[in-house]
Formats: sequence, C-alpha cells, structure tokens
Amino acid sequence: MLNIINKNNLLILVTIFLFSLSINKNLQAQEVNDGGTYPSIYFEADNLSYDDNGNDITAQGNAKLFYKSYIVEANKITYIQDNDQVIAIGNVTMTEEDKIKINADRIVLSNELKQGFIESAKIILADGTKIRAKSGEVDFGNKNVFTNAGYSFCNGIKDGQECPYTWEFEADTVTHDELNKKVVFKNIKFKLLDKTILKLPYFSYPDLSVKRQSGYLVPTYSFSNFYGHSVKIPYLYVLDEISDLTVTPFITSKQGPLFDIEYRKINNDGGLLTFNPSFIYQANPTDIAPGNERFRAGLKTNALLPLSDNINWGWNATFASDDTYMRKYGLDDRTKYNSNLFLTGINNQNYFNLQAISYHNLLSETETRQAKLLPQFDYEYKISNLPLLNELNLDTQISSLHRNSGDDQTRLTTEISWEDRKIMNNGIIFEPYISLKGDYFSTYDESDNEFTNHSRFTPEATIKTSWPFFKNSSIGKQIIEPKLGISYIGKEDKDSNLLNEDSQTLNFNSLNLFESNRSYGHDKIDSGNKMSLGLNYNLQDNVGGLFKASLGKSFHIDGDNTFSGKKYSGTNNYHSDIVSSLSYDLNKTLLVDYKTRFDGSFKKNQFNELNMNFMHRDSLNIGLNYTEIKADANWLNDDGDADNDVDLEEISGFLELGLTKDWSMISKGVYNLESSNFVNNQVGLRFDDECLSFDIIYRENLFTDRDIKKDKSILLNFELKTASSQ
Repeated sequence: MLNIINKNNLLILVTIFLFSLSINKNLQAQEVNDGGTYPSIYFEADNLSYDDNGNDITAQGNAKLFYKSYIVEANKITYIQDNDQVIAIGNVTMTEEDKIKINADRIVLSNELKQGFIESAKIILADGTKIRAKSGEVDFGNKNVFTNAGYSFCNGIKDGQECPYTWEFEADTVTHDELNKKVVFKNIKFKLLDKTILKLPYFSYPDLSVKRQSGYLVPTYSFSNFYGHSVKIPYLYVLDEISDLTVTPFITSKQGPLFDIEYRKINNDGGLLTFNPSFIYQANPTDIAPGNERFRAGLKTNALLPLSDNINWGWNATFASDDTYMRKYGLDDRTKYNSNLFLTGINNQNYFNLQAISYHNLLSETETRQAKLLPQFDYEYKISNLPLLNELNLDTQISSLHRNSGDDQTRLTTEISWEDRKIMNNGIIFEPYISLKGDYFSTYDESDNEFTNHSRFTPEATIKTSWPFFKNSSIGKQIIEPKLGISYIGKEDKDSNLLNEDSQTLNFNSLNLFESNRSYGHDKIDSGNKMSLGLNYNLQDNVGGLFKASLGKSFHIDGDNTFSGKKYSGTNNYHSDIVSSLSYDLNKTLLVDYKTRFDGSFKKNQFNELNMNFMHRDSLNIGLNYTEIKADANWLNDDGDADNDVDLEEISGFLELGLTKDWSMISKGVYNLESSNFVNNQVGLRFDDECLSFDIIYRENLFTDRDIKKDKSILLNFELKTASSQ
C-alpha cells in the first residue's frame, strides 16, 4: 500500500493523487502502528511527481521514504511499484531502527528494502562498527558483500576534522554473514595510525553479536633478562554455552615455550569452576635452586558450586613444583599460597563456614614450618526478638592446626554476646557490650612428645559513650565528639604450652583504640581492665570537602596486661601510646589519610602512615604512600632479640599523567628509605582512545630470592576496542 504526503503548495495535488490511487489501485491510507513503524510506503517531499501510468513516483527536495522500521532520506527518491524497487540518489541516508545506518551516493533496493546495491557507502551497524566501501551488494538479514572496503570501530572525525581511523582493516571484499554471525575479509591489510602493519590473504572473526566463539585473542610481547624476548599467543576454544578453554603458548627466546592452559565453566545457577595448569621444560636452567630443574609446573584452580540457594561449596588452591616458578615467569606475584576447601552457608544474618586450609610461604628467609588447618569451622548465629535483650550473638570456632614436623594444636572457642546502641534525649550515645567466651585447647609438644589439655573462660563487659555536639559556622558544619570507653576482660589465664598461631601481630592505632580485645585472633586475649579516651572532630566544609580528626589513648586500670614487656605493641605500659588520625576528602578529587602514634609522654614519634591521592579529570591521577615504623613499634620485631630490631621506612606511589587527549605517562614504584634502594619500579606510555588501548612499559624488579635476581623487562600490549569491550 502507498501513502503520500506532499508539502507546501502541493496539498491539493497530493489529495487528488491519493484519491485516484484509492479508486484505481484499491489502496487505502494506513496510520502508523503502535510500534512506530509504517506498514505501507509513506513519503514526505518538497516536490512530488509520478509517471503517466501512475506506477512510478518520484520525490525531490528533502525527500523521505518511510516503510516499516526503515527511513530513507535523499535528494531524490524514486519508487517503482511494479518492481517494488526504491532508487535513492544524492546524499542518501538510510536507517533501520536500532540496527543500521547507511550514508551513500546511491542506493537501489527491492524486496521490501531488504536487497539491492549501494555506491560509495559508509555503514554504521548497531554495535558501532563502521564499514566504508566503494560499492556493495546487500541482503539484510542474510549476507552483505562490500568491495574495496574498510572496517573499524573507530571514529574518523576528531575535533570536527576528518582524520584517519586509529585502526582499520582494509580489504578487497568484506562480507558480513548475518546468518552465520561472522565477518570475512579477503586480501586484508591491518592499518594502525594509517600505517600498514600486517597483510593477510584471508581473515575472519565473529561479528559483535556473538558473545563467545573459538579463535585467537590479542597477542602480547615482553622482554626479560631471564627468558629473553617472549610472545604470548592465546587461543580460545569454546566447548559449549557454559565452558571454554584458553591455551596460551608463552614462547621465550632463552627458555623455550611455556604452556599456560585455563579451563572455565560458569553454570546457570551461578556456579564457577576454573582449572589453570602451566608448565615448561627449561632450555637453559639456572645453576641456583630451585631454577636448576628443567621441568617446572604450577596449578591454580578455584570453584564456587551452589548446593542450594543458601549453601555453596568449593575451593581455592595453588600448587607449584617450586617456590619461585610462578614469580619467575610472571604467572603469579604472590609470596604465599593459601589453599582451601570450603562449605559455606548463609541464611539472613546466620552464617557457617567449614574449611580446610593449607599455608605455604614462598620466601627463602621463612623458617616457620608450614601449617595446615584440618579443619576450621566458624559458626555465627543471631537469636532475635528476645525480651529486654533484643538480640544475642552466638559465635563458635573449631580450629585444628597441624604440621608435618612441629607442634600441633586444636582449639574450640564459643562466645555468646549481647550489644546495643541507645541515644538519649540529650544526645548522649551509650553502646553496651557483654560477652562470655570459653576456650578448650589440646596441644601437642613435639619436643616432649606430649599432649596437654587446657580450658579457659573469659568474661568481657564494655560500655562506650559519646556526646556529639553540632555547630553550623561560616566554614561549614562541625561535629565535636568526646568519647569514653571502659572495659573489663578476665585474666587471660594462658598455659605455657599454648601456641599463639593467629594473634602474632598488633598494630595499635586510632581504628582499634576503643576495642576492648585488640588481639587479632582467638589464641591470645588482650586481658585486663582498660579505659580509653578520645576526641573526634568532623567538618563538612562549604566547598564540598569532609575533614575528620581523632586523638586518643588508653589506660590499663587493673588486671594482667597481656602485652606487658612487648614494646612494639604500644599498650605495654599503664599509659598506652597516643594515637591520632587525620583525613580529608574533597569530592573524591583529593584524598588524604594520615595516621600517627607517639609514646605516652608525646615525646617520641613511633609510627607514621600517609596516603594521598589526587585526581584531576582524565589528565592527572597521582597516589603516594609513606610508611615509617620505629623499631620499638615494629611488630615484625617480636622475636625476643633486641639486636634484630629494625626500623621500617618505605615510600611507594603511582602516577598517571595525561600528555595529550589520548597519550599519557604511567609510572609506579616502591622505594625502601632504610636501604636507599628501589624494591621495584616501572615507567611507561599509554595510548587510549575510543577504539585502541596501547601500553609500552619498562619495569625493574630489584627484589632477590634464590634464582630470582634483579630483572629488567619490557612489556608491550594492545587492545583493539569494539562495542563488547566498551
């Protein structure tokens, strides 16, 4: 059917024309349907004419043709009804709703605008892909073939000026096979920044409607003093809708190929399974263990497998043939592997976790024998809607620690607790807390070949109170909050045979000032009666920033001080160290956080930590971290030998500096101020626009551990962005 509307002074002519069509052709005008499409041909134009027999219609001057979801605009549009053919000439634009846009000099289409050919065309697909071609034959929904064509996702216009695409595929023919969902190139050139980088006679890959399909992924290049030049060429093999396999040959010039294989499976119920083995047969082993072996291998695997809506089981595990293999080849930078098998359940606020954990430290200076937890069970249960008490918490942990050689210990801990928060009419806040904890230990002493059993019960009562004062001033909204905490914890009652496995360190600071038990684990208890005093200050200024400050200290009133004599703790005397913190957040642009600690007389600074981050749009992102820990406060010195006590002073940071709109400099590093040496550092350049990301980085690793020596490397990687990667 045909509907025609003629603008300006042709209204009468068009009315007569439509009337004649409705009589002679038995055609009736139809309105646009609810979907916003036109079931019949519909015209808009400044001028309209038709041939003598009334079959061919020509629209000129701002001509538009509407049909279904198609819109064609051109200087001149001719519709030949007998052939159901549309010919559009001059500044042609054709769009299909949410699917395609074509700009061309000439378009000839038939079969309801689905088939035909185009000349001097620029096509933009729904996913943003751009195709330019001298000519093309189209069969929308089936197969479209373009000759002398280019294919890219980049924008060819920057700052209002025409410019070359950042990257583009040029080919004699580009075929978009919509049925098989792939794009095929013949005699292809890959051009980067308008320079030809690679030529191939044939190339194909899935179109962007395909989420996953087998094929090669983007390769990466790197150079290292140890393994020389290297290239990673990953290949993705899709096994089915929920699983795939990626095989990455890591080809090195000095050590030969390393094979990195990763299997992934994601179930519809949210389950996840990965299995990632790697191995190499070294061509040139080092003469230093453990790198002196030819065959080296590793395995990383994890799983999260739902048993029901509330219960999951799974594992996280890492194994390696030796301590340095994965770090040596850049497969995993961790210096310890904690592998576990777990069963977890969550129901509202109730929780349980049963797991087996294996600890493995990879550093050469580690003398502590490796431990395993078989098992560890954690259970948290909240008893709600109780009269007067409102809510009770029940926490239980069973921990059984074993070593192949050394002391073992099994512990059962159960704690029942109650806490609340009340705000009085005058604004004073009360936070009471009461608990009773019971521990049972069974310890094996390897040196005496003897088991020892021990029980202890620890009551705890704490009340914290604060009184915030609010004030509006010329500089912003202020809150001053004095705070007081008084706590009682029963005597630790620690047997000399008990092992402290989970509370080895203590960092006393403003974050745990009002904690009654500052021990991080269960084996050790921070016993005794304490009083903590503090002052908090908040300012929400008029420029959008939030400033926070706190100052406080703790007093050991009565009872045994568990940390007496442990100078690093900061709580080893009646008067604790003085802790303070400052922070400022200006609209996420400037972030500053500072923590410090002084001795009880405020004369000696023990600890400083400063973190800063400044961001200015996309042009600058800079971060800085400074840490200084004096020997008396360094919890790593807790070995009983004062001669081994050392200061720790380190600075680290990163920089991302925009040089132009697309180019930036990136750098980061760690510098040890005590040894006056870098631990590691890197500097590089990054190019990043709407369709290409490119990095070249120079890296130095100055950390040594057996066959891991100081190493200099260069890394090169790039990504051709598509709609799926935006």
